[in-house]
Amino acid sequence: MYNVTENDVENDEVGKLMMSAGGYIAAAIALCLIGFFGFSLNLCVIIFMWRDERIWTPLNILLFNLVISDFSVSIFGNPWTFVSSLSYGWVFGKIVCKAYGFFMSLLGISSITTLTVLAFERYIIVSRPFRHRNLTRRGSIYLILGIWIYSLLLTIPPLLGWGKYINEAANISCSVNWEEQSPNAKSYIIFLFAFGLILPLSVIVFSYAHIINTIKRKTMKIGQVSKAEGRITYMVFFMIVAFLVAWTPYAITALLVQFGDRSLVSPAAGVIPAVLAKSSICYNPIIYVVLKSQLRQGVRNFLGLVNVNNTSACEVHDLGPSNFSETAPTALNRIFISQCEGQPNAKIECYENNLLEAVSQNNLEGIDVKIYQHDRLDARNKATHFL
Repeated sequence: MYNVTENDVENDEVGKLMMSAGGYIAAAIALCLIGFFGFSLNLCVIIFMWRDERIWTPLNILLFNLVISDFSVSIFGNPWTFVSSLSYGWVFGKIVCKAYGFFMSLLGISSITTLTVLAFERYIIVSRPFRHRNLTRRGSIYLILGIWIYSLLLTIPPLLGWGKYINEAANISCSVNWEEQSPNAKSYIIFLFAFGLILPLSVIVFSYAHIINTIKRKTMKIGQVSKAEGRITYMVFFMIVAFLVAWTPYAITALLVQFGDRSLVSPAAGVIPAVLAKSSICYNPIIYVVLKSQLRQGVRNFLGLVNVNNTSACEVHDLGPSNFSETAPTALNRIFISQCEGQPNAKIECYENNLLEAVSQNNLEGIDVKIYQHDRLDARNKATHFL
């Protein structure tokens, strides 16, 4: 990314623009659209999740963290760059520039770290479903706390003198100083890429390589895989792809400026990957609604629509605590008998609190269950009968 030096800022103040006026206007239009859709879509997801307690599964708590991160970018990130684009340059001073660069870097690292945790969680659920304790709500909260601590450790150093946050992208934004060739700047950039990009991508690749292998083995063994497992796994995969599509051009440009030929990246050319990276806040809400049946149902309920595929009545009988200890991940197990119209009776073993309502309402997506039919463990993936 083309960073802006203090001399560049001074030249801009006396009327020398770093790109054409049309370029600034185009950037402002793009940032306005990204901010509007990023704000609106993420706000809708927040409202849908907040209104329905059944959605607050451990997985969805992690997803909510990602939603909050994207929503924060739309509130605290895009307005500053939008105004600067209309003003043909950054107009908020050096202190705000440093704060903006730090906060946007923090949110970006927290997003890819959350995606990494989601990918690894999918690996545990799909590849090792009975070998590990399943994720709980408290566990999700601890993971989120760890995500933010990790993100802070990667993004605070420039505020303490290791690296620097300065103007970039034709002086309409602020980020890490990618251009300075000093040992201080270069060492921080290597550190940031190693732990903020290479390590997360390595975990993601490891997780999905094993997931794909497991899905192939399950398909060959039983002829199918769980619809719930597949849909959630694909959702996380598409979220990762969307993030990488948005951020990879920016990462490549930053590396080119630091380690390659800086003359190849003009100020105007540096704006494009910077704006594209900010567009990542718009993709995840769409992916959630398309691939997450609970959120689709939330949208239907909000709009007053009836889900014709989920109208069968269910009667649930609570049989008390489970005694099936071999695979029990927690001591909070309950056994239910579910009798749903048009579906076979099933004995359901649940591993989370407050699940009776979810079972009775035929909505077990993301819920930790095992199902027994005819007193035999049919398989974890048979939970899809109730989705």
